[in-house]
Amino acid sequence: MYTRFALSSLVVLFLASMFAGSAWGKAPTGAEREQELLRIWYEIREGVAAKGDPDAKYDVAVANFLAHGTSQDYSKAANWFRRAADRGHAGAHYYLGYMYAMGVGVESDKESSATHYLRAAELGHPEAQYLIGSRYAAGEGFTRDRGEALKWMTKAAEKGVPGAQFYLGQVHELGYGVRPDTEAAVRWYKAAANQGEKSAQNRLGELYLAGQGVSRDSSEAYLWFSLAANEEGIAAASRSLSRSQREAADERVREHNGLAMTR
Repeated sequence: MYTRFALSSLVVLFLASMFAGSAWGKAPTGAEREQELLRIWYEIREGVAAKGDPDAKYDVAVANFLAHGTSQDYSKAANWFRRAADRGHAGAHYYLGYMYAMGVGVESDKESSATHYLRAAELGHPEAQYLIGSRYAAGEGFTRDRGEALKWMTKAAEKGVPGAQFYLGQVHELGYGVRPDTEAAVRWYKAAANQGEKSAQNRLGELYLAGQGVSRDSSEAYLWFSLAANEEGIAAASRSLSRSQREAADERVREHNGLAMTR
């Protein structure tokens, strides 16, 4: 789950100037300054929310849920999430799905949870789409339906959710509801693996080591097993590599990790 807090550059500069010093001649600490900025931000967003803005209602709800700029109040958060959800806010529906599932700020209600998660998915929320797809795949809260699972997982995967991308890799590799297509499977596995999905990294290592659906390539297998920290796989791939090849493969691992840190 994530939060979205935004202040314009001018507001940030103005508020920061207010805390350059204090009446006692002692500048506030960074933490104190941050909390005061959050408090002022909260008051501003609450005023906008009261005028009907759905994004502001969502912001205020998240602030109450996480105690940002105000005290933690799950009941108040749920109220603001409902008001944002009534205006079609996907994130608000997603939060309400979680709150009803866990009984946080509201009475636990699996049916209401499923309703809000599904509405969030329909409104384009990637994590909700992945969750709904997972539930259809497992028959959890919904009748098991591979077609519906594939539909929602595809939507989530196209938005970059790594778990959904790995799922599509499996679907295409094994032919669950689609014609088996190893090339498509590898594309989805790589999309997930490049975001750090360990299961996808391991599967790529296995495919390249065995030459299953791809050309056998021990260096490629070594790369993916290394990124997954699979010592057994690394050892298996290393047996077919010379010292210079291992050194080159290690350099690729370092480069890949460096790219991952800059994403």
